Amino acid sequence: MKETDREYVFAATSRLCQSLISEAEVLCELIDEDADFDFVVRHISSLEDEADNIVHEIQYYYEENKLYRDPDCMLMYDMITAIEACTDLIYDVAKTFIRLNIYEVKDNIVSSFMSAGSGAVKMADLMNRLRKINKANIPIKDLLELDNFCVEYKKIYEINMKKLYVDGTDPLEVMRWTAVYNAFMKLFEAYEHVADASGKYCLFTE
Repeated sequence: MKETDREYVFAATSRLCQSLISEAEVLCELIDEDADFDFVVRHISSLEDEADNIVHEIQYYYEENKLYRDPDCMLMYDMITAIEACTDLIYDVAKTFIRLNIYEVKDNIVSSFMSAGSGAVKMADLMNRLRKINKANIPIKDLLELDNFCVEYKKIYEINMKKLYVDGTDPLEVMRWTAVYNAFMKLFEAYEHVADASGKYCLFTE
């Protein structure tokens, strides 16, 4: 893999991470009791479109420069597609509120909104570290910290789901919040997938 190709792809990946951070920041606006949920979802949709465009640019570059034949480039591509999935899933979280007619955020899920943002920032930091990686400085700590967002959310998920199904009296409310908790689960599992793809890049890239 040529250094010029590597720099181009990492620069584009950094832009993709910034789109993810922006989406997560806008998602957190739903916490505000005066939030315009429909506007927030439209805003996130536009940011998700920008992320898709960045990925299309990368795909075009891969095709033009025949990078699909390079094993190192494909390890990077796996990271890129994993990050893109996160941008899709933040939109899915936001869309769940509109789709199910939820216009108020429960206190027990606020920390998950904040973690979505913190995880996005950690992902961007990790990509910057991988840009300068060699076998002597694999960022194990950063990989574990990104993976830990999923580990911690699973604990919150179990608590919230049990409370929902023990205390819930309105079947429609139970269904709505099950969908919200599951949407966040998919998001944090996607963060875990980025950590996994990044770990493979660290281990197997030349």
